[in-house]
Amino acid sequence: MAFSPGKATSKNLFWAYLSFTSTKLLNFVAVIIIARHVDPEEFGLMAICLAIMGYFEIISKFGLGAALISVKHRQQETANAVFVCAIFTSSVMALLLWLGSGAIARLFESAELQPLLGTVCLVLVIRALGSVHYSLLFRELNLRKKMIPDMAQGITKGVISIILAIMGFGVWALVVGYIAGALVATLLLYWMRPWKPSALPDWPTVRYVMGFGSYLIGAETINASPRLLDNLMVGKFLGPAALGIYAIAYRIPELAIKSFISVAGTVLHPVMSKMQTHPEELAKYYYQSLRYCALLMFGIGAAIAVLAEPTVHVLYTEKWYDMVAPMQFIAAALAVSTLNMVPGQLLKAVSRTDLMFRAALVNLPIFVLLLAVAIPFGITAVAAAQLVMAFVRFVPIYLATKRVMSITLPRLLEALRPALICTGSASVAAFLALQMHTGSELLRLMAGAAAFAAVYLIALRVVLPGVFVAGHRFILKRRRA
Repeated sequence: MAFSPGKATSKNLFWAYLSFTSTKLLNFVAVIIIARHVDPEEFGLMAICLAIMGYFEIISKFGLGAALISVKHRQQETANAVFVCAIFTSSVMALLLWLGSGAIARLFESAELQPLLGTVCLVLVIRALGSVHYSLLFRELNLRKKMIPDMAQGITKGVISIILAIMGFGVWALVVGYIAGALVATLLLYWMRPWKPSALPDWPTVRYVMGFGSYLIGAETINASPRLLDNLMVGKFLGPAALGIYAIAYRIPELAIKSFISVAGTVLHPVMSKMQTHPEELAKYYYQSLRYCALLMFGIGAAIAVLAEPTVHVLYTEKWYDMVAPMQFIAAALAVSTLNMVPGQLLKAVSRTDLMFRAALVNLPIFVLLLAVAIPFGITAVAAAQLVMAFVRFVPIYLATKRVMSITLPRLLEALRPALICTGSASVAAFLALQMHTGSELLRLMAGAAAFAAVYLIALRVVLPGVFVAGHRFILKRRRA
């Protein structure tokens, strides 16, 4: 049977997004409960740990999974090399984090950070043990099987964290839940996608996987900075309490937008990899991917931004109300980052991670400057800097993409036009509904959400009627399956 990129994308994106959002939704519900028992300062300490872990995890992964997904031949030999290299790099990074935990704690003037970092570093090794199994599921576009490990991780993490938080363990409730969730997910990956190393890897294969990741690791480290460096800077200069509020402000946008971007990227990469020998089809698929990702993400980002105030007031207690404005900017920033995700996956698919690295290198000093200017003005200004940076990042990644594929700005804008029309009209409708409704916060939220959804769907029907036909067919197929 011939490979169909559209079917492969829709099918696997459905299962991947369902898997990812189920996990994040469980985590989100857990956070709402935990937030009633844990103070912003304790959430801030965990956010510092996760930000530092984010950098260490990118380096420990070393782009190895992407190398296995992209390789055309010698899959088993490449998998052997990825497994050995992943364990080695993750163990080294875990050891470095454990040894450096004291210095990091002194930098942030918080003695509590040392034991926290010395414990969470175990997750680096735990995840490395399942890295090949995880990558093979994506390579084979068999993301339905990934749901069980993901959901088990979310349930384990949430339940353990909630129980320990209620018992008064504070930030350690978050740490223990985090480690337990990673362990359960890795064990289940061995069950869902059985694999074991067949031999020690040969040196040429090791060189290939490490070489593939050498540029990718640089690009991903820099590209992750808008989400990680801001946490570290807020924690250092504004304190753990401010960081706790900033981190929780990320939760809803992360659940609804960042999760989709992460999932879409893992699906688009293997699909584009299979199309890299057909430039014309790949270009057509690129524009289609950008159109539909923007349709979904621009809409969700705008909805979160417009409905942020009643949402926060309904879900959280008063000590968290300062997150409203930061959440609005963060939602918009993550939605705009769709423009950078799709070309990034294209560059990975055609093995031009060197261009990703160069584009990211251009962005880094700009982001550091924006962050330095924003920090003195508080977490809302930091969130606004994220939005500015999302637009800035588009320029170098667009120029990098033009070097590997014939794309034009007019066609790109044409691909984004439906999303801009639907999002703009729906946002105005939701804003007016909120202004006109003077009832409880829950009723205001429901009225605004209903207005946004109704106008968005009407606009979508007008500007892109084919989406409804395709969506109806997809739902019917899922029901029959």
